[in-house]
Amino acid sequence: MRSQHNPNAILDECSSIDHALDTLESDLSALRDAHKMYANDDNVANTRRIESQGATLMNAYRALSARVKKVKSSPDSGSPRNAPQVGRVDRRLKKAINDYQRIDSDFRRLVQEMQARQYRIVRPEATDEEVRQACEDPSTQIFQQALLSSSRTQQAQSTLHNVRARHDAIQKIERDMIELAELFQDLDVLVQEQEPLVQNIVQKGEEVNENVTKANDEIGGAIVKARSRNRKKWWCLLICILIVIVIAVVVAVVVVINNQK
Repeated sequence: MRSQHNPNAILDECSSIDHALDTLESDLSALRDAHKMYANDDNVANTRRIESQGATLMNAYRALSARVKKVKSSPDSGSPRNAPQVGRVDRRLKKAINDYQRIDSDFRRLVQEMQARQYRIVRPEATDEEVRQACEDPSTQIFQQALLSSSRTQQAQSTLHNVRARHDAIQKIERDMIELAELFQDLDVLVQEQEPLVQNIVQKGEEVNENVTKANDEIGGAIVKARSRNRKKWWCLLICILIVIVIAVVVAVVVVINNQK
């Protein structure tokens, strides 16, 4: 981003990102509500709603991360005028990433608990380890054995379908959480890369300030010297005038004396 044509370019972009983050936070709240609805009724409509909301949110996070990185990579982002707003949107985005990670983590735990409950419907006698293995991979032999040994085959088939669907949902959540962590890390890495640039800007600013101070001192000294020279000139002129007056007086006195003789 180049701000030479528009001195407010970075501030304008930060304001735009702020508005986008407001929308993102509202979408996160809607996703929480969708998760609550899913916990009470995991029908197809609620499942698709969560999938759609999740995809929209991830696209928003990718876009916002790219925009914040672009702003932070600008040399002007570290200026005293822009740095506070750049830091603000960066912190807001990181907080929003953390919020989504917490929401995803809670939903992952909810889905796992629903998986376990449904598996125990088919195999009430299953141990905790068997439930865990079956939920981690519904295609394992453990689950197939559960289906064969169950007297409620139709219900077991339905349970298998639901557990597999939730297994896919958990994997999607895990992929999103990994990508969110990478986005967060990229923002931090950019800060570390920008530190030498910011330090260079600060150093240049200090050098300019030091040079200006020295220049002012030199100018002040030159003014003092010039004033001193001017005072000396006036004193010299005054002395010359006095000498001329003294000579004129002496000559006048001599002339008067000669005339009297």
